[in-house]
Amino acid sequence: MFERWQAVHDPKPWRTVDPPRPVTVDLATAISHGGGRLAHDLPLRVRADGLNLDVQVPGVLHAWARTSRGAWLGACTFTIPTGNKLGSLTVTQWCPATAITPRDPDRGR
Repeated sequence: MFERWQAVHDPKPWRTVDPPRPVTVDLATAISHGGGRLAHDLPLRVRADGLNLDVQVPGVLHAWARTSRGAWLGACTFTIPTGNKLGSLTVTQWCPATAITPRDPDRGR
């Protein structure tokens, strides 16, 4: 994952998580979505079929990387449900550390 990142200083500004760890991802914090409109201003089809970014979902943490401003980002894989829970989209993306919390795999969340 970090083959093309040539860090000069130690410790390195990245960490691979091996094996990957279960986490909970707060989608509202992980994905900037510009706010959108209030739900009562939207047609039902938009609320039902659109991705629900106002929930927390289980995910898997693969790595950490530090930004040039000192913040940490986590590479996570997780599934975003639609509003009506009839569809979903699985993604792997870098999320701010504030969006990620450890999850006990034996407890489900």
